[in-house]
Amino acid sequence: MPSKITISCCNHLFGEGLKKLLLEECNLDSDSIITVSTNPREIIKEENDLLITDFNTLAGIIFDDISNNHKVRILLLGTGCLPKIENECLISFISRGLAGILSPDTDTPQLKKAIECVLAGELWFESKQLLEIIPGIKGKSCGKDTSLTDREIEVAKLICNGLSNKEIRKALNISEQAVKSHLSRIYKKTGVSDRLQLALYAINSSVFLMNQRCRKDLKSK
Repeated sequence: MPSKITISCCNHLFGEGLKKLLLEECNLDSDSIITVSTNPREIIKEENDLLITDFNTLAGIIFDDISNNHKVRILLLGTGCLPKIENECLISFISRGLAGILSPDTDTPQLKKAIECVLAGELWFESKQLLEIIPGIKGKSCGKDTSLTDREIEVAKLICNGLSNKEIRKALNISEQAVKSHLSRIYKKTGVSDRLQLALYAINSSVFLMNQRCRKDLKSK
Protein backbone atom coordinates (compact mmCIF):
# COMPACT_ATOMS: atom_id res chain seq x y z
CA MET A 1 0.00 0.00 0.00
CA PRO A 2 1.43 3.41 -0.98
CA SER A 3 2.62 5.59 1.89
CA LYS A 4 3.21 9.30 2.15
CA ILE A 5 6.36 10.01 4.14
CA THR A 6 7.81 13.38 5.05
CA ILE A 7 11.37 13.81 6.31
CA SER A 8 11.78 17.04 8.22
CA CYS A 9 14.99 17.97 10.00
CA CYS A 10 17.16 21.02 10.56
CA ASN A 11 19.70 19.93 7.97
CA HIS A 12 18.11 19.73 4.52
CA LEU A 13 21.10 17.90 3.04
CA PHE A 14 20.78 15.21 5.70
CA GLY A 15 17.08 14.91 4.87
CA GLU A 16 17.84 14.42 1.19
CA GLY A 17 20.41 11.75 2.05
CA LEU A 18 17.90 9.91 4.22
CA LYS A 19 15.33 10.09 1.43
CA LYS A 20 17.80 8.49 -0.98
CA LEU A 21 18.51 5.75 1.56
CA LEU A 22 14.80 5.00 2.00
CA LEU A 23 14.24 4.80 -1.75
CA GLU A 24 17.19 2.46 -2.25
CA GLU A 25 16.99 0.24 0.83
CA CYS A 26 13.40 0.16 2.11
CA ASN A 27 10.78 -1.98 0.41
CA LEU A 28 8.25 0.80 -0.02
CA ASP A 29 5.39 0.63 -2.50
CA SER A 30 6.40 2.06 -5.87
CA ASP A 31 3.66 4.69 -5.55
CA SER A 32 4.85 5.86 -2.14
CA ILE A 33 5.76 9.54 -1.90
CA ILE A 34 8.75 10.79 0.12
CA THR A 35 9.22 14.52 0.56
CA VAL A 36 11.83 16.54 2.43
CA SER A 37 10.93 19.71 4.30
CA THR A 38 12.59 22.00 6.83
CA ASN A 39 9.39 23.93 7.52
CA PRO A 40 7.22 22.50 10.33
CA ARG A 41 4.24 24.50 9.11
CA GLU A 42 4.30 22.65 5.79
CA ILE A 43 4.06 19.34 7.64
CA ILE A 44 0.83 20.35 9.36
CA LYS A 45 -0.82 21.05 6.01
CA GLU A 46 0.07 17.66 4.53
CA GLU A 47 -1.77 14.33 4.90
CA ASN A 48 1.24 12.25 5.91
CA ASP A 49 1.33 8.62 7.02
CA LEU A 50 4.77 8.97 8.58
CA LEU A 51 6.89 11.89 9.71
CA ILE A 52 10.60 11.26 10.28
CA THR A 53 12.05 14.19 12.17
CA ASP A 54 14.64 15.39 14.67
CA PHE A 55 13.98 16.84 18.10
CA ASN A 56 14.45 20.51 17.20
CA THR A 57 11.93 20.27 14.36
CA LEU A 58 9.55 18.20 16.46
CA ALA A 59 9.55 20.82 19.20
CA GLY A 60 8.45 23.43 16.68
CA ILE A 61 5.38 21.53 15.50
CA ILE A 62 1.93 22.23 16.87
CA PHE A 63 1.03 18.73 18.00
CA ASP A 64 -2.65 19.41 18.49
CA ASP A 65 -3.00 20.43 14.85
CA ILE A 66 -1.38 17.19 13.70
CA SER A 67 -3.09 14.79 16.11
CA ASN A 68 -6.54 16.31 15.60
CA ASN A 69 -6.46 16.53 11.82
CA HIS A 70 -4.18 13.79 10.56
CA LYS A 71 -3.24 10.15 11.04
CA VAL A 72 0.48 10.90 10.91
CA ARG A 73 2.78 8.73 13.01
CA ILE A 74 6.10 10.18 14.12
CA LEU A 75 9.53 8.54 14.11
CA LEU A 76 12.12 10.60 15.97
CA LEU A 77 15.78 10.65 14.92
CA GLY A 78 17.83 10.33 18.08
CA THR A 79 21.23 12.03 18.20
CA GLY A 80 24.02 11.96 20.72
CA CYS A 81 24.61 15.71 20.54
CA LEU A 82 21.23 16.84 21.88
CA PRO A 83 20.20 16.97 25.55
CA LYS A 84 18.25 13.98 26.79
CA ILE A 85 14.52 14.42 26.29
CA GLU A 86 12.85 14.99 29.64
CA ASN A 87 10.39 12.30 30.67
CA GLU A 88 7.46 14.70 30.83
CA CYS A 89 8.23 15.93 27.32
CA LEU A 90 8.56 12.40 25.96
CA ILE A 91 5.24 11.37 27.50
CA SER A 92 3.58 14.36 25.87
CA PHE A 93 5.09 13.44 22.50
CA ILE A 94 3.93 9.82 22.77
CA SER A 95 0.38 10.86 23.57
CA ARG A 96 0.35 13.00 20.42
CA GLY A 97 1.61 10.53 17.87
CA LEU A 98 5.25 9.71 18.57
CA ALA A 99 5.49 6.04 17.57
CA GLY A 100 9.20 5.43 17.86
CA ILE A 101 12.72 6.71 18.45
CA LEU A 102 15.73 5.75 16.35
CA SER A 103 18.86 5.52 18.50
CA PRO A 104 22.02 7.29 17.24
CA ASP A 105 23.61 3.93 16.35
CA THR A 106 20.68 2.71 14.22
CA ASP A 107 21.88 0.95 11.07
CA THR A 108 20.11 0.55 7.73
CA PRO A 109 18.40 -2.80 8.51
CA GLN A 110 17.08 -1.38 11.79
CA LEU A 111 15.85 1.75 10.02
CA LYS A 112 14.03 -0.42 7.51
CA LYS A 113 12.37 -2.48 10.22
CA ALA A 114 11.46 0.61 12.25
CA ILE A 115 9.69 2.21 9.30
CA GLU A 116 7.85 -1.01 8.48
CA CYS A 117 6.70 -1.35 12.10
CA VAL A 118 5.54 2.23 12.47
CA LEU A 119 3.69 2.24 9.13
CA ALA A 120 1.97 -0.98 10.25
CA GLY A 121 0.68 0.78 13.34
CA GLU A 122 3.24 -0.72 15.68
CA LEU A 123 5.78 0.82 18.06
CA TRP A 124 9.55 1.23 17.84
CA PHE A 125 10.89 1.90 21.32
CA GLU A 126 13.62 0.24 23.33
CA SER A 127 12.20 -1.33 26.48
CA LYS A 128 14.44 0.86 28.63
CA GLN A 129 13.00 3.99 27.01
CA LEU A 130 9.52 3.02 28.17
CA LEU A 131 10.73 1.86 31.58
CA GLU A 132 12.44 5.20 32.19
CA ILE A 133 9.17 7.10 31.86
CA ILE A 134 7.02 4.84 34.04
CA PRO A 135 7.10 7.23 37.05
CA GLY A 136 5.78 10.08 34.91
CA ILE A 137 2.80 8.29 33.42
CA LYS A 138 -0.51 8.91 35.11
CA GLY A 139 -2.68 5.86 34.78
CA LYS A 140 -6.42 6.17 34.32
CA SER A 141 -8.94 3.64 35.48
CA CYS A 142 -10.85 2.47 32.46
CA GLY A 143 -13.46 0.58 34.44
CA LYS A 144 -12.98 -2.48 32.28
CA ASP A 145 -12.43 -6.12 33.18
CA THR A 146 -8.65 -6.44 33.24
CA SER A 147 -8.51 -10.07 34.36
CA LEU A 148 -6.31 -11.15 31.47
CA THR A 149 -5.44 -14.78 30.90
CA ASP A 150 -1.84 -15.99 31.09
CA ARG A 151 -1.63 -16.09 27.30
CA GLU A 152 -3.08 -12.58 26.94
CA ILE A 153 -0.46 -11.31 29.38
CA GLU A 154 2.26 -12.96 27.30
CA VAL A 155 0.93 -11.37 24.12
CA ALA A 156 0.63 -7.96 25.79
CA LYS A 157 4.21 -8.09 27.04
CA LEU A 158 5.51 -8.92 23.57
CA ILE A 159 3.47 -6.09 22.05
CA CYS A 160 4.95 -3.68 24.58
CA ASN A 161 8.40 -4.85 23.52
CA GLY A 162 7.61 -3.76 19.98
CA LEU A 163 7.04 -7.16 18.37
CA SER A 164 4.80 -7.42 15.32
CA ASN A 165 1.96 -9.95 15.03
CA LYS A 166 4.16 -12.21 12.92
CA GLU A 167 6.99 -12.09 15.45
CA ILE A 168 4.57 -12.85 18.29
CA ARG A 169 3.22 -15.79 16.30
CA LYS A 170 6.72 -17.22 16.04
CA ALA A 171 7.63 -16.51 19.67
CA LEU A 172 4.52 -18.22 21.04
CA ASN A 173 4.14 -20.82 18.29
CA ILE A 174 0.53 -19.89 17.56
CA SER A 175 -1.29 -18.75 14.42
CA GLU A 176 -1.39 -15.09 13.40
CA GLN A 177 -5.18 -15.23 13.64
CA ALA A 178 -4.83 -16.38 17.25
CA VAL A 179 -2.58 -13.39 17.93
CA LYS A 180 -5.21 -11.06 16.47
CA SER A 181 -7.93 -12.69 18.57
CA HIS A 182 -5.88 -12.31 21.74
CA LEU A 183 -5.14 -8.70 20.84
CA SER A 184 -8.83 -7.96 20.29
CA ARG A 185 -9.73 -9.38 23.71
CA ILE A 186 -6.88 -7.48 25.37
CA TYR A 187 -8.10 -4.21 23.85
CA LYS A 188 -11.64 -4.90 25.02
CA LYS A 189 -10.62 -5.79 28.57
CA THR A 190 -8.24 -2.87 29.04
CA GLY A 191 -10.34 -0.30 27.21
CA VAL A 192 -7.58 0.74 24.79
CA SER A 193 -7.76 0.92 21.01
CA ASP A 194 -4.19 0.54 19.73
CA ARG A 195 -0.69 -0.69 20.58
CA LEU A 196 0.54 2.67 21.79
CA GLN A 197 -2.29 3.01 24.30
CA LEU A 198 -1.72 -0.56 25.42
CA ALA A 199 1.99 0.08 25.98
CA LEU A 200 1.27 3.15 28.08
CA TYR A 201 -1.44 1.27 29.98
CA ALA A 202 0.76 -1.77 30.55
CA ILE A 203 3.81 -0.03 31.96
CA ASN A 204 1.60 1.72 34.52
CA SER A 205 -0.47 -1.31 35.52
CA SER A 206 0.36 -4.28 37.72
CA VAL A 207 -1.96 -6.51 35.70
CA PHE A 208 0.88 -7.48 33.35
CA LEU A 209 3.32 -8.10 36.20
CA MET A 210 1.12 -10.24 38.42
CA ASN A 211 2.02 -13.50 36.73
CA GLN A 212 5.78 -14.04 36.84
CA ARG A 213 5.40 -17.47 35.23
CA CYS A 214 4.82 -15.73 31.90
CA ARG A 215 8.40 -14.49 31.84
CA LYS A 216 9.73 -17.99 32.50
CA ASP A 217 7.48 -19.44 29.80
CA LEU A 218 8.81 -16.98 27.22
CA LYS A 219 12.42 -17.76 28.08
CA SER A 220 11.83 -21.47 27.68
CA LYS A 221 10.35 -21.19 24.18
